[in-house]
Amino acid sequence: YALVSYLRLKRRISMATLVSDNIYETDLIRSPFVCGFIRPKIYLPLNLTGSEREYILCHEKIHIKRRDYLIKLIAFLALVLHWFNPLMWLCFSLMTKDMEMSCDERVIKSKGVEGAVDYSSSLLALAVNRKMPSLSPLAFGEGNVKARVKNILNYKKPAFWVVIVSIIAVIILSVVLISNPVKGL
Repeated sequence: YALVSYLRLKRRISMATLVSDNIYETDLIRSPFVCGFIRPKIYLPLNLTGSEREYILCHEKIHIKRRDYLIKLIAFLALVLHWFNPLMWLCFSLMTKDMEMSCDERVIKSKGVEGAVDYSSSLLALAVNRKMPSLSPLAFGEGNVKARVKNILNYKKPAFWVVIVSIIAVIILSVVLISNPVKGL
């Protein structure tokens, strides 16, 4: 199913118009997404306004910068191997949602908290009167808009002490879980 849907998507976007660098536009898609593994490209629908386009491009560029397209491919391959395990399906779904929300938070961080309302409006404008199913399991589409908007509007930079405690906890857990117990004591 994933291979067929990916090939159908590639055929649909094959006539997209190059705007600049790796950014393409087409009237055959309803929501923006990143597609590709070696040279990922950003595909945008034609009906984006200037501010919507700016926020959405920032979001999609963050996916590319963080190499989320490769992480999602590796996770999807693990899902394919363990297709029978419902926990893998749940993990894949949650990972995808977390990637989207994390990119949303980075957009707010780069554009400022005052841009949160405009960015939320951009997401809502894309979602109005449209179903936004995942175009392909391997493409980054804009889904789960309600939860994303709530996350954007409730975004607060984590307190410094929370970050420090989290880093210390990860270091301690890493040392404890990586080390081997001494035998013979």
